[in-house]
Amino acid sequence: MKTSTQLVTAALTLILSFTAQRAGAQSAEETIQKTLTAFDSSKTYAQKVPLTSQFRLIAGKWPQNWLSNFYAAYAIAVTSFDEADKKKRELLLTEADVYFERIKTMTATNEEVNILGALLASARIAATPSAYKKYGDVRDKYLEAAKAMNANNPRIWYLEGNSKYYTPKMFGGGPKKALPFYEKAAPLFNAENKTDVSKPYWGAGHNAYMLQQCKKELE
Repeated sequence: MKTSTQLVTAALTLILSFTAQRAGAQSAEETIQKTLTAFDSSKTYAQKVPLTSQFRLIAGKWPQNWLSNFYAAYAIAVTSFDEADKKKRELLLTEADVYFERIKTMTATNEEVNILGALLASARIAATPSAYKKYGDVRDKYLEAAKAMNANNPRIWYLEGNSKYYTPKMFGGGPKKALPFYEKAAPLFNAENKTDVSKPYWGAGHNAYMLQQCKKELE
C-alpha cells in the first residue's frame, strides 16, 4: 500500500507530465517560474511541502540544468526551517546537499551557489544549534566567497542579518546588531529584477519582515 507521500509524489509526477505535454517545448525555466510563484506565496509548511516535491520532480526532469537543482535545494532548505521533527529536518538537509553538490559541478563561479551553501549551513545550525561552530564556519566561508564575486548581492547581507539576529546577545548578536545588515540588503533587493528565475531573487520578503521586527524590538 502506498504512503501518502508516495501518492502525492505520483500525483505531482502526473501533473508535471501533463503540463509539459500541454506546453510542448516548455523550458525548465518556465516550469520553475510557475512553481516558484506558488512557493513564494505559500504561507504554511503544509502548503510548501507539495510544492517542494514539485521542485524535486523538476530537478528529475531536467537533471543537467543547474537551476532545476538549485531550486530543489533551495525549496528543501526553506521547508526544513518549518519541519518540527529534528530527524526529518536532518534528512531533508541531507537531500538538499545532494542537489547542492550537483550544482557545484555545473556553475561554481556563480555567487548564488555560494549563497545557497550559506543558506544550507544556516539551516543545519537551526536544526542542530550545538553544531553552530562547525556550520557557522561553513556559512561564513561561503558568504566570503560570494562577497568576493559580488558584494552587492542582497542575499549576502540578508543572511548576515539572520546570523546576527539569531545569535544570543551575550555572544554579539541580537536585533541591534542585525538591523544594519537588513537595512543594507533592502535597497539591493529593491533594485533586483524579480521576473527572471535564472537570476535568483529570493529573500526580499523575509528581509523586509526581519527589518521591521528588529525596529519593533528596539523601540
